[in-house]
Amino acid sequence: MPYHRVLMTAFTLTAAVAFMVNGQLAGAQQPIKRTDVLKTHLPDIEGKEMQIWVADIMPGAATGPHFHPTPRFVYVLEGAVVLEIDGKAPQTFRVGQAFVEMPDERHNFRNASGTEPAKALGFQYAGKGQQLQTNAP
Repeated sequence: MPYHRVLMTAFTLTAAVAFMVNGQLAGAQQPIKRTDVLKTHLPDIEGKEMQIWVADIMPGAATGPHFHPTPRFVYVLEGAVVLEIDGKAPQTFRVGQAFVEMPDERHNFRNASGTEPAKALGFQYAGKGQQLQTNAP
């Protein structure tokens, strides 16, 4: 299967998962609660796997500066989030919008609201067992 077809399949799976989990998860007790919903081997990309999760982001919560070894794709399910990439103006994404966090790009991800929670669906492919995120100084 060509690479673009693998990504299209991943987007389709992500949309399906979004409809299944939207509104079914309990409120988070931590600032950002990640709930894994799918981890699967990618047969056409040897040694890689796709991981899909939902992040419940409490009001005012942020990841802190970090980076990823591979692209991370994010779709906003509820509320609004801000992506702050070093050297660029912050970008706000609202319900129904999506963005990508590129590999080795130092950034911070946070809830745009100090009073309302947000929820995002994310997916990322990486080497089997590879760390998906590294905190940055």
